[in-house]
Amino acid sequence: MHITEVFHFSRSPRDDNPSIDLGFAPFTGNTPLTPKPIWRYLGFYFDRTLSFKEHVRFYSTKALTTVKAMRMLGNSSRGLEPDQKRTLYRSCVVPIATYGLRLWHFNRARFKGNIKLLTQMQRQAGIWITGSFRTSPTGGIESLAGLLPIHLLLKRLVDRSCLRVPTLSLSHPIRPLLTNFFLGSIPSHPLGLARLPQSASFKLKSPLQDIILTASLPTEVFAPCHSDNSPGSRLLDLFPGRISTYRAPNPGSDDYSKYVSNLDTLLTTFKSDPKVAFVACGSFISHQSSGAQSVATSFVFHQNAEVA
Repeated sequence: MHITEVFHFSRSPRDDNPSIDLGFAPFTGNTPLTPKPIWRYLGFYFDRTLSFKEHVRFYSTKALTTVKAMRMLGNSSRGLEPDQKRTLYRSCVVPIATYGLRLWHFNRARFKGNIKLLTQMQRQAGIWITGSFRTSPTGGIESLAGLLPIHLLLKRLVDRSCLRVPTLSLSHPIRPLLTNFFLGSIPSHPLGLARLPQSASFKLKSPLQDIILTASLPTEVFAPCHSDNSPGSRLLDLFPGRISTYRAPNPGSDDYSKYVSNLDTLLTTFKSDPKVAFVACGSFISHQSSGAQSVATSFVFHQNAEVA
């Protein structure tokens, strides 16, 4: 039997030097083995102290290369518009730069150097989007380009990933690693947080700790596989004859005034019936400004009272 790869994880300062002989030796021969400084596994780059600096450096460089390649799509006078560049950056570059984010971004972790690498990458993206000078301040470039500062963007992504944990199925492999509050149909893992002493749990620095602190804040109960969500159990499936939809015509048409009078009559009837609830919906989009965002809203009324 021959050993081809050896990797040693340690947070000791002595182990930062990969040339130190750690006592590993193959089963055949007398040549000592030297642990690898970087280990790549499933697209993740592990260094020996688990700081993931090499991982962030690799993917920030890859994202920066992608941004520079996008310059071929056009310049400031001909090509993509700034809002199109921003959409392209957020949909194609940000997922590359934040790949494996949960490995290194968690509470009490040292990731200041990683944030700096990603900030430099986003600065180049902002210069490409806005066409600014290279000497422009980073905060101004991000503000004009409509980009969230990278440290706030990463925090939002981490918080949202933690909040999605209660929506996981009861047999998801992450649940056995958490505390009893999040356990599903699978028993707790021997190395899970549920079997960790409370004194050691407070000292632990791990993404699992962020899940426990963040995902326990919402008070709603999530049931991703609830029977009411299955086809045939929805409201429209159970009561198709009790639900009516009224769509308003264009305000400038001849049928609009007739529609308004009929709607007033219907609302008067609905308000007096305790068995009827009606939903009013509205939407708006500006056709004069291409950068405006569409807005939609709805209200549920029952007997002159707004219930939702």
